[in-house]
Amino acid sequence: MTVQNGAQNTRAIAAQIAEVFQEVLGAAELPDSDAGFLDMGGDSLTAQRAVTLLGSRLGVRITVRDLFRAQSADALALVAVRRLAAA
Repeated sequence: MTVQNGAQNTRAIAAQIAEVFQEVLGAAELPDSDAGFLDMGGDSLTAQRAVTLLGSRLGVRITVRDLFRAQSADALALVAVRRLAAA
């Protein structure tokens, strides 16, 4: 994988994560990929829904702890990319 392809993949995953955030939070608009999950109104229940959806859509295990530590779709995408590369 080249650096450019890796960056494109990370951006694509961040976009998918932002879509999940929008879905579980009931947001009218797609949130910015650098917006914090908790700042957007997320809580432990919506976080659990989000990580369940992300696991099935991305094919990688993401935990609630990962989500709370990363906060944004951009940061969580880096976690997902690292785990996908390690698999």
